[in-house]
Amino acid sequence: MQLLKNHADWRAWAETLAGVSIAHRYNVPAEPAAYPCHAYAVVEVAAPGFETEAPRYLYRADLARMQAALLEVQA
Repeated sequence: MQLLKNHADWRAWAETLAGVSIAHRYNVPAEPAAYPCHAYAVVEVAAPGFETEAPRYLYRADLARMQAALLEVQA
């Protein structure tokens, strides 16, 4: 998981995903809706033997919800 603070961070992170080339506009993933956010990749299987890395983003609201859920479980 990586913290993305701006478009340049996203661009550098996205280039690390397998099969993605921002410069050549090949398999460019969707950019996050807002910064800052945390980014991580998941493996999507479209068919047997065909796997791709897809980005997922966690925003501040998502983290706040997760924190509230953890506090609720601890209580």
